[in-house]
Amino acid sequence: MSGRLRLGAYLLAADPTWVRSSLLRYYERLDVLVVSVPVDGRGWTGAPVSSQAVLDLVRQIDTRGIVRVVTGSWVRPDDPLAGDTAQRNDALAAVGTDVDWVLQLDTDELLPSIDALERVLREAEGRGVDAVEWPMRVLYRRLADGGYLQVVGSDGSVFHEYPAPVAVRPGTPLTHCRRTAGPFLRPVVRGDSTSVQVARPPEPGEVRAELLDPAEAIVHNSWARTPASVRRKIASWGHHEGWRTTAYYWTRWWPAAWLWRGQRRMHPFEPGLWPRLAAAPADTGALLVEADR
Repeated sequence: MSGRLRLGAYLLAADPTWVRSSLLRYYERLDVLVVSVPVDGRGWTGAPVSSQAVLDLVRQIDTRGIVRVVTGSWVRPDDPLAGDTAQRNDALAAVGTDVDWVLQLDTDELLPSIDALERVLREAEGRGVDAVEWPMRVLYRRLADGGYLQVVGSDGSVFHEYPAPVAVRPGTPLTHCRRTAGPFLRPVVRGDSTSVQVARPPEPGEVRAELLDPAEAIVHNSWARTPASVRRKIASWGHHEGWRTTAYYWTRWWPAAWLWRGQRRMHPFEPGLWPRLAAAPADTGALLVEADR
C-alpha cells in the first residue's frame, strides 16, 4: 500500500497515570481517536475509575478535534476480563472502518517511535495479517530516588514480553481483551531469544520476524507508580482476584523497593513470566512529560 497510513485509535478512560506521555507520542498521526467512558464511573470489577480525569487530559491534547466520546457500562464483577473485551470491542466499532489500522495502546504504555510502528504495519499488510503485537519493557517499581526497577531475564539480561496486539485491522473482532482469532505479526527485538514468548515455538497464526531495535520497544508502566495509584489499579483490574491480589501487593510489590535484589518470579498470576528485577536505564524518566512524574 502506498501513501499515508490512515490510523485510528481508542483509549479506555480509566487510568490517567501516563495519558500525556503515551498519547503525545502518536496523537499527531491519528485521523480518529475514540475515548471509551464508563457512564457509571466504574471499571470492570465495579470499582471506581478515574474516567473524567482521563477525558479531561485527552481533551487538552486534542487540538484538532478528532476525539469521539462513546459511553456505556462494562461492569462484570463475575468475569472482569469479559468486561474488558466488551468495552474494547465497542470502542473498536466506534472508530469505524475508514482507517487502515486501529491502535489499541493502553494509557500506561509509551511507544518510543510511531515511525517504527508505521513501518511494521506496512510489513503486516504485506504479510496479510489482522493484528500486530509489540515488545514491551516492563517497569515494576518507582524508587525514592526517582529511578525505576524493570523486569529482566533470570540472568539479568534485557527482557521483553509480547502480551497482546497493539494494532488491529478495523472491524476485526477481539476475542480476549486485545487478542484476535486471526493471524498476527509478532515483531521481535533483534537478538531476543530469552523472553518467554520468543523462547516458545510460534503460536497458531503467529508470524514471527526480527524487525525491531531494543530502543523501539514499548515502555509499559505496569506497576511503577505511587502506592495509591497501584491500589486503585488493582481494584479495577481485569485480573483482580480478591484477597490474592491484595496479598500480592503487600507481600511482593510493596517490599520490592528494598528487597528486589533477592526477589524472583515476580508476575502476579504467572510467576515465571517475570523472572527477576533490576535497575532500569537511568534515562527512563526522560521519556515522560513533566505532568506524569
